[in-house]
Amino acid sequence: MGPEAIFPRELTEYERSLLLWVLPIDRSGYAEYRKFVEGWKVVGKGRRGEGNYILARPGQTLDIESPLPQVLAYGFVRSDEGEVTISVRERFGEQLEFEITGPASNNVFQGLESYHRWTFSEWLPSRTCPACDGPLREIEMKTGSGQSLILAFCVTDRRLWVYDEQTGINHLIPVTGYYNELMLQKRVQDPKIALNSKRLFSDLGTYSNSALTRAFSSYNRLRTKVLLKEPLVVSTEERINWFTRAARWLLKGRKLHTRWS
Repeated sequence: MGPEAIFPRELTEYERSLLLWVLPIDRSGYAEYRKFVEGWKVVGKGRRGEGNYILARPGQTLDIESPLPQVLAYGFVRSDEGEVTISVRERFGEQLEFEITGPASNNVFQGLESYHRWTFSEWLPSRTCPACDGPLREIEMKTGSGQSLILAFCVTDRRLWVYDEQTGINHLIPVTGYYNELMLQKRVQDPKIALNSKRLFSDLGTYSNSALTRAFSSYNRLRTKVLLKEPLVVSTEERINWFTRAARWLLKGRKLHTRWS
């Protein structure tokens, strides 16, 4: 009977190394989670199958009925043993859920430096996409007091996330949920467009920074990714342009009316 069948148990060296890797100590938001990895025990299995476990203090009553918390950190390793993915979810009460898929071989983390690997946790603004090394579209967003966020889109890998300058965390954003808010903000009713979230990336160049910021602001109010003390400042450029076009149209109409009257 393997150790995974006996609870509570300590994290294996393999598990601990991978979890601490996707929770870098030099980012305050991730470093806060390292103390749970280093101090709590594996007390049970999650609901997603093999490799999905829950960390908590021994004797803690586990909640596996509530909706899954959002993913906090994600990483990928390709080794001679195979491909491994690592995800850590946001803390839920007094428990922390993680999932490691792939071969449970010590060789994966012993050769971690030399293997192909990436994690969103290490990304910084102006860098390429961690997953595909491709270019990104970045949008700087700020609150009135200057709290800074960077919204990043990778068209090649079809991912988006938001970087919180205060905590250093890169919060992954579900594409469908964000796209729904964008469609609501843009008042798009054509189902062929509104229900096809892949168009977020194929049509990304057609959306202004203010439209994408407004969609994130709305999404963040519904399902908080970043705690904001005040709302994001959204440019009114689009509204001004619309007003200007409307004013010019009315003025042109008056001139035509004067000309033909």
